[in-house]
Amino acid sequence: MPPASSPAPSPVLTSARDVLDPGHLRAALRINPADATLAAALRVGAAAAVVLALSAAAGRTDLAGFASLGALTILYGRYEPYRRRAALLAGVAVGFTVAFVLTAALTAAGTPPLVVLAVVALIAALATALCALVRTGPPGATIVVFAAAGGMVGPLAWSDVAERGTAFALGAAIAWAVGMSGYLVRPSAPARLAVRRAADAVRRSLGSDAVPGAATAAVAQAREVLADDLSHRRTRDTARVLAAELAAVEEALDPTAAEGPAARSTPPAEALPARRRLRDDVRATWATSGWRLAGVRVLLAGVVAGAVTLASGLSHPAWAQLGATATLQGSTTHHAVVRALQRGGGTVVGALLAWPLLAAHLSFAATCVVVVVLQVVTEVVVGRHYGLAMLTITPMALLMTSLGGAVDPAGIAASRALDTVLGALLGVLAVVLVHPRRRAARRH
Repeated sequence: MPPASSPAPSPVLTSARDVLDPGHLRAALRINPADATLAAALRVGAAAAVVLALSAAAGRTDLAGFASLGALTILYGRYEPYRRRAALLAGVAVGFTVAFVLTAALTAAGTPPLVVLAVVALIAALATALCALVRTGPPGATIVVFAAAGGMVGPLAWSDVAERGTAFALGAAIAWAVGMSGYLVRPSAPARLAVRRAADAVRRSLGSDAVPGAATAAVAQAREVLADDLSHRRTRDTARVLAAELAAVEEALDPTAAEGPAARSTPPAEALPARRRLRDDVRATWATSGWRLAGVRVLLAGVVAGAVTLASGLSHPAWAQLGATATLQGSTTHHAVVRALQRGGGTVVGALLAWPLLAAHLSFAATCVVVVVLQVVTEVVVGRHYGLAMLTITPMALLMTSLGGAVDPAGIAASRALDTVLGALLGVLAVVLVHPRRRAARRH
């Protein structure tokens, strides 16, 4: 008689043990390599500078914080080819504006805070699922929750909702324009960068005994970017030249790929895949379960974070939801714990740095300069280490909040730190407790 098989280990217990792995702390301290960050950082700073300058020129400095919040649209699609970037930024701008106006309208209507926070948690879950489906990459749904939280700043009249919503939408539109401005001068810049990254990845792979997984992924990414450029009249000729360069890079990675009569007779550009659109990403990802699980985790963690912080009397419960959402922008326990350590620890130190800046009661112009500088530095640093980036993200966010009105420096800094740490902890707890059903997990 065959021995009875032992029951499968509980995923909750397995995740709980994974949380205590000391390797998470080492990973949280590790600095990652990053390249081509300066151009993207300057675009982010330029969008913020234009928005803030226009707010001052219009004599509505009270709306500057909301306009600059909309300008964070530019954080998405920074390395995408321009036609894909145009669609992605437009979608993000619309989503941002809807989230902001919805929470602002609920606040103006006198909706109970717990209901508004439940809506914010739902927005966070939907944004997480959508970002996974479309494969937006960083920063994922985190900034959408930041936008929704900005709509809760009250008290609000209906006229305030209209003014702030208009300022927010204008900021998002300016971000779209700045994000697309490079198309006027170097429309093939994303493709050139993708091919260069593929060549660098292959060079590193050939110089070591490591499995060339990163190099293969970089080559595949370059092929998709070139396929997009090849389908457009203005970038087609450059895409053909770059496709030949990429073919040489692929041959160095895998010499057998260039063997055979079919490979020798097909021009490199003609061997590229079909252009990938946003709806193609949705179709490819829809059958997977990861986006559903991520959305459910964010929803539950957001609801609990909002309720707990509201019951505790903390002044910014949406920030706890923001911390939980940021922690859950990954599918593994390791990623969640590392994100929680980096976001929680970085926010605490960042809040201490923000306190004297807020207490200095800087002029509007000085505050704007500091915000722009912090945004540029953040974009240079965030790809290398998320925790270090929180040292600049936290003061920047609090200074943006102060543009909308007077704040208590010590109180708002302490609230930011406490709410974020609580949200990060609840995000990790959601990863531990919420798993796919056994039948669905086996089928997947």
